[in-house]
Amino acid sequence: MRSITLLLLMLLAAFFSTAHAEKRHPDPDGCFSCHGLPDLKYVDKQGQLRSATILKADYYGSLHGSVPCKDCHRKITDYPHEEKDGLVDCSETCHVKEPSNGKAFTHKDIAKEFQASAHGKGLIKDFAAGNRIKEDKDSALPSCRRCHANDPYIAPSQMAAFKEAFEHNDAECGTCHAGDVWRDQFSGHILRRYIGNRLNKPVSNALCIDCHGNTERMAKVEQEDPITKEKETVGPEFIYSTETYDKTLHGRLISDGNMMGASCIECHAPTGLHHDIRRDDDPKASVHEYQLATTCGQSNCHQGYAKNAANRGFLKTPMHGAATVALGLEAKLNELQQTKSNWYYGAIVFGILAVIFFGGSVFWWLFGDRKKLSKNNNNSLLGADQFQRIIIGTKANKARVKEGRWEVTKRQVSGWLAQFGRKSKPSAANEDKQAPTEKTADAHTPKDES
Repeated sequence: MRSITLLLLMLLAAFFSTAHAEKRHPDPDGCFSCHGLPDLKYVDKQGQLRSATILKADYYGSLHGSVPCKDCHRKITDYPHEEKDGLVDCSETCHVKEPSNGKAFTHKDIAKEFQASAHGKGLIKDFAAGNRIKEDKDSALPSCRRCHANDPYIAPSQMAAFKEAFEHNDAECGTCHAGDVWRDQFSGHILRRYIGNRLNKPVSNALCIDCHGNTERMAKVEQEDPITKEKETVGPEFIYSTETYDKTLHGRLISDGNMMGASCIECHAPTGLHHDIRRDDDPKASVHEYQLATTCGQSNCHQGYAKNAANRGFLKTPMHGAATVALGLEAKLNELQQTKSNWYYGAIVFGILAVIFFGGSVFWWLFGDRKKLSKNNNNSLLGADQFQRIIIGTKANKARVKEGRWEVTKRQVSGWLAQFGRKSKPSAANEDKQAPTEKTADAHTPKDES
């Protein structure tokens, strides 16, 4: 009897705890009292119709779903509030605690690393929905908002893996953890332990391609010289960096679904918090010639091979060479001037030698004195008869040595004419032979005297 009573109590407790459980995400500042209303729209100062409605399910299931609104929108005190009071600084701390150390979570270290990078003049604060269009018009630089959005915790690219990994767990855990919050955020947090980082290589590359894939936009970029502070136009390697990357083995592997290829971040910001992207002429850049052995020698990359001094030429291979895409001769010559590849140096040396040999051969063909050459037992600029006599061990053609190019040409033409003449003469001779035969036959044929 006691066991039955205990079982009934347990069932009732489970029922009431599930049915009347507190909301996992309360709204302490009451923001959803207004922003939770459907079709909450207004016209801003630029005359743009905007929506101020925020869907609770989307927000709670997003990356910032655990963060109270005023942790980011700190200056809001009155309702309704001014747009300027809602400006966001991504480097601020928030009330969410980092579970590993119990301290308030912050993006301050990421912002500091970002500001020291080539993108460092991009915005990290003063973000609001109303100034998004202004940022797009006034600046081409990356910013926190341009690269990152408040996406769902489970990225669309990972949804298939989520469904596979949580085919049974979702239903079992959902007995207690019911609702969209568990499905969209907490299960997504656990999912990262199953399948790794939320941003896989194709998704990570897409963040870079979103800007660098626009060649018209990249052609307008000007880089500041770190010493003179003067603005400089960028070259074709920068403008077409996405297209040239796609031509490399790294890009082709990833496009084919093979994650052994290196992503943009793995080469350009492999350490730290992965925001320290620098120009290739910066000695601290991971792609600077002083750092390439370390960058390319990472684990699961060209480890061992890249750090071997005998393979230093491998590190000088241009990964964004303009020669890999059809940009015309001017772009390729510009790349040739800037590239330090040993392949290009070799091509220059052998190209010059080829021009010298070709020009010399043409000169001797037209104006050379063959008699002077014959005194040295040599009939060409490259010493063909010397090669024939010494290396092969046969005698040189003395008659050909004494002949000039014009004489050789006349002899060849005469030979062709003679050969053609011999082919035509037998037909005439046959006609002459046939004529006497007919006469002889007529002489021996008895005449009919009748």
